[in-house]
Amino acid sequence: MSACKKIVVGAFVSGALLFGATVPAFAAAKVDKDTFDGWKLYKRERCETCHGPTAEGAAAFPNLVNSLKNIDKAKFVDVVTNGTAKGMPAHKANAKVMDGMEKLYKFVKGRSDGTVPAGELEAGE
Repeated sequence: MSACKKIVVGAFVSGALLFGATVPAFAAAKVDKDTFDGWKLYKRERCETCHGPTAEGAAAFPNLVNSLKNIDKAKFVDVVTNGTAKGMPAHKANAKVMDGMEKLYKFVKGRSDGTVPAGELEAGE
């Protein structure tokens, strides 16, 4: 982009914000309701604190996108329910997580399979 175009775009955005107009945001990806509910649970229960907002991990925490390529659903449920010696806390006393386990798995597995994109989601039909 040329310097002139950058100035024009910057002026437009600045002017739009100054006069109260909204700058279009990126649209959220539509997913089925169960996947959406799993994503909300992932965020609400703060899984992203360790595993990142996209489930791709952090420096010292597992990348769930990769992990779900190597473990089955039973192992996922076991780890979430009982935790691990490596620091994953047990969630067996967390009724929200236990009740939403199927949906949580569906979200994380979808991220792993590439059927659920990173970023904001919304429930589709």
